[in-house]
Amino acid sequence: MGTREASLLLGISRQRLLVLLAQGRVQDAEKNGRFWEIPVSENGMPVIIPARRGPKGIWHKEKPKEPKMIHVNQSKIKGNKGKSPEELEPVLSVKDGDRNDYGYELYIPGPCQIVYEPYKPAKCGAHLWINTYEPVEFIHNEFSSDPARQPSKQLFIYV
Repeated sequence: MGTREASLLLGISRQRLLVLLAQGRVQDAEKNGRFWEIPVSENGMPVIIPARRGPKGIWHKEKPKEPKMIHVNQSKIKGNKGKSPEELEPVLSVKDGDRNDYGYELYIPGPCQIVYEPYKPAKCGAHLWINTYEPVEFIHNEFSSDPARQPSKQLFIYV
């Protein structure tokens, strides 16, 4: 895997990962031209060799057990009908354990799974949601009524 994916999995910045790579602290990582090739262990995570001195590293040692749940709230979409842009409520929610974050546009940087359970809804009552183990980034937490504003990142799905 590359540095971007490895840094997201480890929960550290790409710059910090590049420092660890330069120090030779990422197990079995090799530089191929301008790019790093970072292997993963059996649990799907890159292995960082701890330093002998200084504070203990804060990177993730394993993938999270429970996925984040991304839900598009249909009742809020219906409730927003006819409201002015200042009154609109966010319709996207990201549930991560007990935490719930809301926004209008988000970016999922890695693999995700779309789940439809018509007979077994989620705890929040949703029948359709997206699961991901990746860190999810809200692009907009406030609604913009500017028609010239383009989405920050466009994703195309080919079937």
